[in-house]
Amino acid sequence: MGRCILGLHASHNASACIGDESGLIYAVQEERLSGEKNFWGFPRLALQACLDRVGAKPADLLATTYGGNQVICRYHSRDDVIHAFRRQSTVVGKLRQRVAVPLVAAVRPNFGQARLKALLAEEGFGDTNISHHDHHLTHAATAYYGLRQGAHEKYLVLTCDGAGDNVSASVRVWGDGQCQEIATTHEGDSLGGIYTWVTFGMGFVPLEHEYKLMGMGPYASDRAAEETAKVFKRYLRLRPDGLGFQRGTRRQTHFLHETLEHDLRGMRFDYICAGLQRFTEDLLCDWVQHAVRATGVRHVLAAGGVFMNVKANKRISELPEVDAFEAFPSCGDETLSIGAFYLEAARRFGDAAVKPLEHFYLADAPQEQDTLAALKKSGFYYERPADIADAVAQLLAAGHPVARCAGPMEFGARALGNRSILADPKSQDVVRVINRMVKKRDFWMPFAPMVKEERQHDYIKNPKQLRSPYMMMTFDTKENFRDLIAAVHNADLTCRAQILSRAHNPAMHDILNAFERRTGGGVILNTSFNLHGFPIVRTAEEALGVLRESGLEYLQVSDYLVYKRAPAATNGAAYH
Repeated sequence: MGRCILGLHASHNASACIGDESGLIYAVQEERLSGEKNFWGFPRLALQACLDRVGAKPADLLATTYGGNQVICRYHSRDDVIHAFRRQSTVVGKLRQRVAVPLVAAVRPNFGQARLKALLAEEGFGDTNISHHDHHLTHAATAYYGLRQGAHEKYLVLTCDGAGDNVSASVRVWGDGQCQEIATTHEGDSLGGIYTWVTFGMGFVPLEHEYKLMGMGPYASDRAAEETAKVFKRYLRLRPDGLGFQRGTRRQTHFLHETLEHDLRGMRFDYICAGLQRFTEDLLCDWVQHAVRATGVRHVLAAGGVFMNVKANKRISELPEVDAFEAFPSCGDETLSIGAFYLEAARRFGDAAVKPLEHFYLADAPQEQDTLAALKKSGFYYERPADIADAVAQLLAAGHPVARCAGPMEFGARALGNRSILADPKSQDVVRVINRMVKKRDFWMPFAPMVKEERQHDYIKNPKQLRSPYMMMTFDTKENFRDLIAAVHNADLTCRAQILSRAHNPAMHDILNAFERRTGGGVILNTSFNLHGFPIVRTAEEALGVLRESGLEYLQVSDYLVYKRAPAATNGAAYH
């Protein structure tokens, strides 16, 4: 018990994890337990869930660790976040953000640590010493320790986000027990800051809806994208050394909202999205090329919120200088708790002892007793088929979307099959059907495919044989893209593919196999199982609640198949 390390993140999208020398044991975001999407604040419920999972008390832990030196653990609602952006146009807001906040950060580099310690004391941690790790080092640790193929191989590790501990990007070479920081970029020259301000300026929620701008980008022409990108390129460019960014304006990029409003006024919304995306991709690709040339390291790993941009990741992966590229799954600040765990584990157990990520199914699995109790209370019809994989595949092959809540829950932003809505991707109309039923997704946003690893080359172009088990980049589709048209971006025919191996998720792989036997297709549409505006479901009870509140008709929960309406009994099946 005394070998466990608790990792924490208590700011935007708060989370906690716990593990020992064998690796991560459990990790969960506070949003999944509180029901508030992207919860910002102290992860009280997630912390307790970690302790409960291993049967530990605070005094039993080997260490408690945090991914960042500066801590903002005061609760912020979504409205608070939007208001914080709005007030930066006021005199008081400008003074606060441009004078007071930088002054506090400079004078108090450990801002918020005392408050974090006090909150932990309320949870029984008493005088526990909490180790803190630099924000961008922690991001880099998720990529290096989580994705490395061997402890002795060297990797180029890049981080890029809005800001953390006064830095917005970093370049490191990491391997064989050595981490060399090559370069950092000041938070005032933040690429992520520009993307977030445009997100807010276009009426979306900052720190949450940036992906919607990325999704709109391909609908504009290349010419429009290039012309609009020129506006953004005036604000930020590479430094002369090519290893960091520097702004082309007097104002820091976090304070460019008035300039952006002036320069973009009257431009079409799709042109803005396309130009912002083109600028982002061009800048990142130039940065990566310079970093590879400067270090000679061609195997690139990445983390930080900017690398949630799957379109940019695709372009980086295609660079001739890059032999292999991978971004840590859900690499926004929610994974800082995991990076802190990795760094502390390396310190306590040795660098070579830190186990890379085997999968991302790190949280709760529905328990049989709880599942049966929820089913009996639900009033729905349900059965336990002899072959649950084939039963699900039969419904999918008949054109029915099926929600799935089975096995351990995924960590992070992507549903990876265990808390997913599945469908046959051959019918374009399934997008409309799922949106009408439950997702209410913006009309221009695509769904994603899950493809069997052994069938990937039938559907996508992946010449470098890149890993993609976590949906962290897009791929070009092949000429048969209509075979997965409901899971393809309609404008550029790319897809954010989850390439699934049997070792990664045997139960989901069985469904893909059963679907293939029935239809010949080795690919299934996969989108997250949640009501619009709410976190992905966690428990059987939550899954049944979404079934009740949505237009979904079918649900797999653990080994049970649930029907909203009385099914036609076949083969003597007994329905409860």
